[in-house]
Amino acid sequence: METITICPTSTATILACQQIAKTFKENIYELSILRKEWDPEFATSLMVWIDDTIDKHYAENLDVLEDERYREWHEIMVEGLQHLKVLRASVKVDFKKDKAFLKEFFKTTGYTDYFSDAKNGDHISLFKFLKTFAANLNENVRQKISEKGTPDTLFDKILVCANRISQFEDFFIALEGDTELDNYGKKEVAQIYETIQDICRIAIAYYQFDPKMRCKFNYYKVMVNL
Repeated sequence: METITICPTSTATILACQQIAKTFKENIYELSILRKEWDPEFATSLMVWIDDTIDKHYAENLDVLEDERYREWHEIMVEGLQHLKVLRASVKVDFKKDKAFLKEFFKTTGYTDYFSDAKNGDHISLFKFLKTFAANLNENVRQKISEKGTPDTLFDKILVCANRISQFEDFFIALEGDTELDNYGKKEVAQIYETIQDICRIAIAYYQFDPKMRCKFNYYKVMVNL
């Protein structure tokens, strides 16, 4: 299973836990064969625990995320990441014999620092990635890449996403926010996080040949699709 690198008490974390717990509850009769303690009562109590914790500690952040602008924000994030992935693949093909250029380009435009976490669902890393790319893209480098075959419009699409995403900084603050949690709250959320991670490990192993269900228990994939 992939290593978790995000903050275990962020709003994004607890929302991902909530979604996975819902999937777990919906499939509890099938999954109950895997663990003695996994039964409908356990699945229901887990959902209640998470919902109560969200009500206690995250209500203010959720008010922001439930705004009608959220859908637009999410669409920009998905679109921006897709364009960045395509550009990375194209550049690696065109400059596979120029390792020095690749290293410098990826470092300067944010790929080195942010790509790995961004593609795994870290919203803040993607936000920083888009902003870094827009700020550091060199016109000469852009032309050099375009001349190799990458459509110049691909750069425009990324820059548009970077520009539009700046309007949604409040969402990133809300998703990452955990400043209101006291020590008890942080301990409670950490326990939920650990419980969900254990469920994911077993469920992913069980659904080895069912890609659709594996995705529903893949923490990062759930998180990026919040």
